[in-house]
Amino acid sequence: MATYAMTIDERSAQGKALLTYLGTLDIKLQPLTSRVAPCQFSKDEMRTILAESTAEACKGLGTSHEDFKREMASWL
Repeated sequence: MATYAMTIDERSAQGKALLTYLGTLDIKLQPLTSRVAPCQFSKDEMRTILAESTAEACKGLGTSHEDFKREMASWL
């Protein structure tokens, strides 16, 4: 399975026709609503967050596995 990104002008006749055709092929289409990069943190900020998370986990603090899975699912 592969994931592709493309820009389709859904207002044009060709765009409408293409979306209709792709729909008949059972291709999963997911509109992208934002062109913002998925991560807005620098590498240093991510390292700091990871270090803080590790310290919390060592203290027994944090999120349950089930809560974490639900949170991750909400990102997709």
